[in-house]
Amino acid sequence: MLGEGAPLQVGILTKGKPTLGMVLVSLVLQEGRPLYIHIVDTAPTPVVKRDDVIFAMRLAFDRGVHCGYEYSKEKQRAFSVGRLKLLEALDKPYLVFMDDDIVLAPAALAGLAAWAEAQPIFGYVSPVCKNYGETASPIPGRAHYSPGGIIYQDTLARRILLDYYTTTVDVLDARAAPDKVWENAFLSELFPALDRPCAVLQSCMSYHLDYRDRPARYSIDERLINHSVARARSIAAKAMMNDE
Repeated sequence: MLGEGAPLQVGILTKGKPTLGMVLVSLVLQEGRPLYIHIVDTAPTPVVKRDDVIFAMRLAFDRGVHCGYEYSKEKQRAFSVGRLKLLEALDKPYLVFMDDDIVLAPAALAGLAAWAEAQPIFGYVSPVCKNYGETASPIPGRAHYSPGGIIYQDTLARRILLDYYTTTVDVLDARAAPDKVWENAFLSELFPALDRPCAVLQSCMSYHLDYRDRPARYSIDERLINHSVARARSIAAKAMMNDE
């Protein structure tokens, strides 16, 4: 679609997890694709001061991979505003959102990009994520977006995403709101609702690095999933109507 070797823009939103350095290294060592990485940091103390992040960014320099960084002081909507800042910095068609605790197999991005380039248009293509828990598939029996997947960000998709992250309150945001959404369910439904093909490639792997037993940080229930899916369908319907 965009020609072989089109650059991938990767946005990492971090709140300071100790796995961030590993995530950066796994990206910098991806083979076969030019990358542009941008980090938005919402941690209490800037992660750019940590040795693991400094060394990973030095490795990026040695590998010829641009690695940008900005610090966000937003507290109430740290997740949503962080995503918005990533979008504002990353405006090319191949967009990748990456979590700060997920790493990719060395050829994962090249495999995902090869699939993307064979499509005239698509919504997203995602890797299979190991150890991501039951919430990895918000809509059983359907493809679902996961961190490390490539989103096709054309003018329509970009306009929708910019508005979405500007106006919504995600379940990961601190702000109280009666109509919170869950990004995973929203993205998984948005692109099929726009009539764009989506896929999860079994040959492309990512790995969730938090192997500890941990209490749930937030509640993912059927009401939240249904609300997020309904929001995606409503936004997609309005966008397509306005685009006609």
